[in-house]
Parts: sequence; C-alpha cells; structure tokens
Amino acid sequence: MKQISLWLIAALTCLQSLQAQNSALTTFFHKHKEKPGFTHALLSKDLFDVASGHEISKEDWQGLHGVVWNMGVMEILVADSISNGVALYKEAKSCIPESEFDELLTVRDNQTNVRIWVKAEEDVVTDLVLLVGSPEEFVLICFAGKLELGNISQLPELFEASKTSQFIERSTAVSAEFSISPNPARDQILIQYPDTQDQPAQLEIIDINGRKVLQTKLSSDATLPIQIGQLKAGNYWVQLRTTGGKIGIQQLVKMSE
Repeated sequence: MKQISLWLIAALTCLQSLQAQNSALTTFFHKHKEKPGFTHALLSKDLFDVASGHEISKEDWQGLHGVVWNMGVMEILVADSISNGVALYKEAKSCIPESEFDELLTVRDNQTNVRIWVKAEEDVVTDLVLLVGSPEEFVLICFAGKLELGNISQLPELFEASKTSQFIERSTAVSAEFSISPNPARDQILIQYPDTQDQPAQLEIIDINGRKVLQTKLSSDATLPIQIGQLKAGNYWVQLRTTGGKIGIQQLVKMSE
C-alpha cells in the first residue's frame, strides 16, 4: 500500500462505538492484535494529543488532529510487510454490519483496496471505519465520538502502514497500563495501577460520543474503587492520567441495574 491521501478522512468519520456495538469487529481486533507483525493501539483524544507532540511524524499527526475534532476514541490495527493482507481485508470487511452503516467510499489503486463506512445521528457524524488492504499491508482504523472535520485538502498523505506503526509505538511510550474489574460492572469498578514510580492522578469516563461523563481525582493506592451506578447502561472508555503525564485508556461495559 502506498501512502493514502488524508482527504479520505473526510469520509472517515462515522461508525458508532467501534468495539461497543459490533461484536464481530471486536472479535477481529482481539483475534489479531497480539499476533506477530501486528501493531495495535486504542487512543483517546487526550492520549492522541500527548503522543502527537513528539518528534516522529509530528506534522502529519497534528494535521490529522486539525481535521478530526471532538474525537472520543481511535482504535488502530496495522500490519506491514505481511503476505496475507488481502485475506485480512476480506475478513475484516465481513465484520462490518453493512445493513447498519453507509458505505461512503470505495477506492482501488493498483493492488490496494480502500473502503470507508460511516454512521451518523441527526446529521452528526458519530463514528467511522477505514479499511485498507493490499497483498503486503493492512490497516483498520475506527473513530468514535461526535466528529467534526476541518480542511482536509491541506493534510499530507498519512495512512501508510509503517508510518502508522511508528506513531503507535510513540503513543505506547506515553501510555499508562492499568486494569478494571469487574468488567462488565453495575455499581462499582476497581482500578488497579501497578506502577509505583508514577502515581495515578485523575480518572475520567468517556461515553461513546466522546463526552466526559465522570471525572474524579485519584489517590496513590494500588487499588481504587470508582462508583459508576449513576451511569446509564452502555459502553464507555475509562481514561487514567498519572502524575508523570501518562494516559491510559480501557473499555468499560456498564450493565443495567
């Protein structure tokens, strides 16, 4: 796959709650993200901001930030220098519920296939799926949130697999690892953050439209209880910030009472 122009981002803005509402797509991410040759990341807007402030691909990724505003979460799965990119493309395509989402764009450039599906609510772009496949490369990118678009014509080509992998590696360096239990949960969750050298500072819960619906300061305890009974049943992301400036993001399923 050659570099793909970021004008595709214009179409790339609607797929409601990427992992939350599409179990087949969720399964696809989980199936492949730990395999050799794959690079995976789940980024919140805030983690994206921190990662894009570094040197590698800084201009490119800040350009993306200038196009996609109010992003809740972006999930990326990319594989470079592989031999089964076309098969992966077909497998991922079969996971998209085409009866629920509008196919906005289909492009074939030599051996590279690009498809974009979108979903909107009341003319507001809420989610997006970008799928790219060629014999040697594969890219799957999902956005969730109330997305707004800037002037995409000024953006550089971006979604080339190796460059995307570099950005994921950079984001991993500034991300915080933590766990949530139980998950799914009804009334309370326990946050466990094992890094004793960098203390947890703040926790936020983000809904599928990218809105922060809960925010609380954290103590330095290794296990932290968080009350979530006031939240509606549904799918959320839990974002943890540390005193050292790292940011972690995990999915949370809130069950009905």
